[in-house]
Amino acid sequence: MDVTTQQNAFREDLLSGKTAIVTGASRGIGRGNCAETLRSRRERRSLLAFCRVSRTDRRYTARQRLLHIFNGRRHSEKADVEALIEKTIEQFSQIDILVNNAGITRDMTNLTGTMYCTRAVLRPMIRQKSGRIINISSVIGLMGNAGQASYAAAKAGIIGLTKATAKEVGARGITVNAIAPGFITTDMTAQISEEHQKQLLELIPVREFGHPEDVADAACFLVSDAARYITGQILQVDGGMVM
Repeated sequence: MDVTTQQNAFREDLLSGKTAIVTGASRGIGRGNCAETLRSRRERRSLLAFCRVSRTDRRYTARQRLLHIFNGRRHSEKADVEALIEKTIEQFSQIDILVNNAGITRDMTNLTGTMYCTRAVLRPMIRQKSGRIINISSVIGLMGNAGQASYAAAKAGIIGLTKATAKEVGARGITVNAIAPGFITTDMTAQISEEHQKQLLELIPVREFGHPEDVADAACFLVSDAARYITGQILQVDGGMVM
């Protein structure tokens, strides 16, 4: 059995029977593997990403279930978020995992959408006395960056939200952690000039950019039982960019 096969089998085993919501599953880190890593590899060919709040798909089995929602406006509307949670509970009876991944250029959406989704999903998680929440922040929220004050503020806010929520719900069997990616190759980062990319590489000790799979693997660990005693933490997936 090769390494990839072993990793896939491990993921399937630790996530078997879980219901997850991944925001921003239409592209980038969300599509590029947070969503796909959290689904059974046997169902991967029938990728049903981008379902709106009003639609779920019964082709998801009890063994491995996901509901994807659009990256963008819908996840930032409180009523839409609440409808999403209600629809998921109606179909799957539980919500085990929330990955607040959606990140776009409208900076306040990054924080507001995360707050709405977290607040809505906590109700069923508290009732079932278990849950895993992963918030995707950024190293920019830790170090700042010239010309990105609003983005840095939003991502720093996600870190504060993560720590506060972890303290509030830890006794309810719910863990809340954040991942702070560095330079990850996605459609968004592809817009950066080649010259600027070379400059960024000089800041990264491992001398290469990350891939969506790197963030997905970190999320996969944090939502598993192997991370049951980890909460309120910020896991940097940045190749050593920020130390």
